[in-house]
Amino acid sequence: MVSHITMSSLAPLLSKFRLFTTDDVDQCLTRTGPISRRGRDRLLATLCADGTLVRVRRGLYASTGRDGTTPDPYHVAAWLAPDAILGVRSALEARGIVPPTSDRCIYFTRLASAGRGPVWQGRVMQPVSHPTALIRNGGPLVETEVISGNGCGPLRVSTIERAFVDMLERPRLTGTWADVVETIGQIPALDLDRMVAYLERLDNATTAAKTGWILERHQEQFAVTTPVLGRIERLRPRGPHYLSRSRRESGQYVPRWNLVVPRAV
Repeated sequence: MVSHITMSSLAPLLSKFRLFTTDDVDQCLTRTGPISRRGRDRLLATLCADGTLVRVRRGLYASTGRDGTTPDPYHVAAWLAPDAILGVRSALEARGIVPPTSDRCIYFTRLASAGRGPVWQGRVMQPVSHPTALIRNGGPLVETEVISGNGCGPLRVSTIERAFVDMLERPRLTGTWADVVETIGQIPALDLDRMVAYLERLDNATTAAKTGWILERHQEQFAVTTPVLGRIERLRPRGPHYLSRSRRESGQYVPRWNLVVPRAV
């Protein structure tokens, strides 16, 4: 049985964080004296059994609030990898721009090859790999921000501009094209200079064409100017590309963007 003194020695950690790793626990416990790994694991098991903690996965724990609540999926996803970045629609949901409708919480990480993450509050924690071009051209933290964690610790989130572009680059992460367009329709504003700069770093002609095509359709919503469209036009592919690369559906050819758009879209 874990002594009261040992359990109380975790109080500073529990009062400060809602999410923490076993490394955090070790650092906290060693301040009051040495403790074995077995003793630490027994302590964590005791706290999980009495409802103080919930084991998210091996090495990661969440504390329950006074009302029995646990951290939301966005905060959990942000702690699942050291380089985790909430992305695409999940970034917009975490910012309160669009309501949560998906059964997944998407985050970028180098550890995406590890497969699907845990299920938390009914939502799958879904890791995806960082865009390769970002790793080459400035690093995956480009166009990300650290926002308040509401007591759960800060979390890194894609900017609205990056989330907008990433949804067009990987539409399957948002759902159907109708889902993508609906989500874009709920975004109140964009910093177009930041968005174009991110497109240039991404170095993907098809994504640039899709972005230009969408912005042309939403010129009034985002106050898109002719010079901005011209900058994006210079990034478009030289020959026709399909809107959906995985499904090359016939459709309407849009010459300005060298893009073939399915008629249903």
